[in-house]
Amino acid sequence: MGWFWGNSGQEDPVKKLDPGLREYLEHEAPKKYVPTTSVPSAQDPSKIVDPQAQSSQPPEAADSKPSVPAASLYPDGRYAHLWKTYKPPAENGTETKGASRVIEKYKSRNDTVHRAAMENCALEHEDLTLCFQNGNWQKRLVSRVTLCSEENAKFSRCFTTQAKFLQALGYASSFDWDEDKEERIQMHADKLYHEMLGYEKQVEEARAVGQEPPPLTSLFHPQAKSQPQSTEQTTLEIPGGEAVPVGFKPSKPLDQLTPHERELEIRAHYAQLEQQKLYAQEASPFMKTQEDARQKRREKAVSWFGETIGKWVT
Repeated sequence: MGWFWGNSGQEDPVKKLDPGLREYLEHEAPKKYVPTTSVPSAQDPSKIVDPQAQSSQPPEAADSKPSVPAASLYPDGRYAHLWKTYKPPAENGTETKGASRVIEKYKSRNDTVHRAAMENCALEHEDLTLCFQNGNWQKRLVSRVTLCSEENAKFSRCFTTQAKFLQALGYASSFDWDEDKEERIQMHADKLYHEMLGYEKQVEEARAVGQEPPPLTSLFHPQAKSQPQSTEQTTLEIPGGEAVPVGFKPSKPLDQLTPHERELEIRAHYAQLEQQKLYAQEASPFMKTQEDARQKRREKAVSWFGETIGKWVT
């Protein structure tokens, strides 16, 4: 009981504690315990700061040797022994950072593109939603039986094609997000999609009255001339004179797509190749580090087991 209510002139009771317990209390207490009579041997006298001497020191001298690590969240010195080994993320290797950025970008880009496509197709999605809700009971019954096939097809095409336009235009392809740039790309993708729909409507109206359809122009390069492209099966017209890449695999056979959809598929294919190059460039330091480490392991294994076994195990 004297520990709590004894006067300051009595013998320090902390001296009688177990050394391990006393060290634990000194580490976990908000402030270092300073005995009333003498400085414990476990405490370094050089770390005790005299308030008067500290106030007399110039600011430069006081800041030159901080007693608490800069990253510590506790200015009183708690857990300072743990914060000494802390390294902020900025100090980590750039190779690992580049690889992490590529992985995160690859995972998040599709979600970002689909979210933008959904925003561009907000009206089509609203029509599909209202198809199941509006009208009398007979109309709602027909909507449920047919699953609003017309509205559903319109929305599905809008969402799929808008996502293709966004990919072809490089939406969310940069590692550094620029709000204004990405918004302009999103608006341009929506503009090109409605231009495609407008041309298809003009073709239908011209054929209905027996007239020639309007000339086909490229959505991405309006000044370029359209040229027919030969495939193994038939000759297809592709706006802008886009050539079919070797080994190109579209989402659907080209003969089942409209001319503008063929151009869009090819443009999206080229954009995907550019995106893969950007990924490889960003992750190249990490890949080089891994390759160097593998080469060192191979050299060591070859020196131990010979060339054949060393290359096989590595």
